[in-house]
Amino acid sequence: EIGAVLWGQSMTFNPDDPNWINRDRFVLSAGHGSMFLYSWLHLSGYDISKHDLANFRQWKSKTPGHPEFPSSQHSTPGVEATTGPLGAGISN
Repeated sequence: EIGAVLWGQSMTFNPDDPNWINRDRFVLSAGHGSMFLYSWLHLSGYDISKHDLANFRQWKSKTPGHPEFPSSQHSTPGVEATTGPLGAGISN
């Protein structure tokens, strides 16, 4: 599976310092795959608990239905940008 290879072997990151300057970035352009991203962030040691995963797509949760730029309503460790509204993709 691509997630296991990327997050387990290929990417360089530090869950204790999500803003580390030399980290690799994972770009998820398809927001419908956000649970893929959240689960790998959880398994990689980022501050996303099983409880957060269970609250997927809930109002003001760490795991909204589409990854969103950190704001007062969403602050998901490991998510630092968003592809915007549906259909915008990385052109946003």
